[in-house]
Amino acid sequence: MSHLAIDIRYAASFVVPLVATLFLAPVAGRLARRWGILDHPSDHKFHREATPYLGGLAVAAGLVLVGAFAAGASGQVLTILLCAIAMSFMGFVDDWRTVGPRVKLAVETGAGVALWTVGVRAGLFGVPALDLLVTVAWVIVVTNAFNIVDNMDGVASGIGAIAAMWFFALAAQRGDYLVGSLALAVAGASLGFLRHNYPPARIFLGDAGSLLIGFLLAALALKLDLVGESGVIRSAVPVLILAVPLFDLVLVVISRTRGGRPIYVGGTDHSAHRMASLGWTHQRVATMLYGAAALFGACAVAIARLSDRTATDVVVVCAVVLTGGLVVLLGLERGAATEEATIDLATNAQEETVVMPDVDAAMLVTDRMGSAQPP
Repeated sequence: MSHLAIDIRYAASFVVPLVATLFLAPVAGRLARRWGILDHPSDHKFHREATPYLGGLAVAAGLVLVGAFAAGASGQVLTILLCAIAMSFMGFVDDWRTVGPRVKLAVETGAGVALWTVGVRAGLFGVPALDLLVTVAWVIVVTNAFNIVDNMDGVASGIGAIAAMWFFALAAQRGDYLVGSLALAVAGASLGFLRHNYPPARIFLGDAGSLLIGFLLAALALKLDLVGESGVIRSAVPVLILAVPLFDLVLVVISRTRGGRPIYVGGTDHSAHRMASLGWTHQRVATMLYGAAALFGACAVAIARLSDRTATDVVVVCAVVLTGGLVVLLGLERGAATEEATIDLATNAQEETVVMPDVDAAMLVTDRMGSAQPP
């Protein structure tokens, strides 16, 4: 394939989903309002007005246009596309009616097995049974991590676009045109949707979109398996590219486990919510998370070109930074809880003083006056 043909293919892969999603998102929003598929405000959500879901359907439509074209040359891409559609449909049902966690886990497991069957799999151990487990676990973890990070306007779509662009950079370096085209399609669709989802959002991805993009990013990482690289590089590259959603997943699991709350029940304990509690605007929070995603993605691409020793040093530094961030954000939770408890105690003490009967108050004054006298 000539360089011109490759460039045209890459450009079409990016522009078509971008334009399609850009124009289809408002249509999806109107349909969501007509059908009553809205995300209503609640205690564990930050938005204050009912906002339409179904943004994920606009993203899916944009991706299918490119995916159907690319699938003609690859059964693996066709499998990825069909599994992605199944994931998006399950998310659509969940947005509309609600799907239980067991059903979601079953569908995600089936998608992981399907990828492994057609050769889109982790090859870390070289043992089929172990690689199957790693493949399925990776699909489940990344898909749900991206679903969880979709908790504030513009965060998920922006991070999805950045991660997809880093996967494209790696694929282009290695001449993997199918992976590169699919990665650009995910980036284009995510950016097209971001135009309508950036704070203040006019439409939400919903599970139909977050599960779709999360699954596609998981599949891209598996399809781009860095065969021939050391175990450190092979494992660290996709983890660093997806560091922000994976970080948020770990933060939420620790927080809810420590608080005795179910992991699958929503809350305002995400990275974005904790940063917003500092007084940051939603735009600033989104920008900070974009910067983190870009930084860790750059580290991932860099270590793919470094020696094993230097790459290991970079991975260690990234791990220390992420661990430090985890400690700081968990500390914000404890600080907020302590402040809330102090306010409650002060309020209760004030209420007790106010409702104190006159007789008791008089006795208290007499007792204090008596105790103040010398023996």
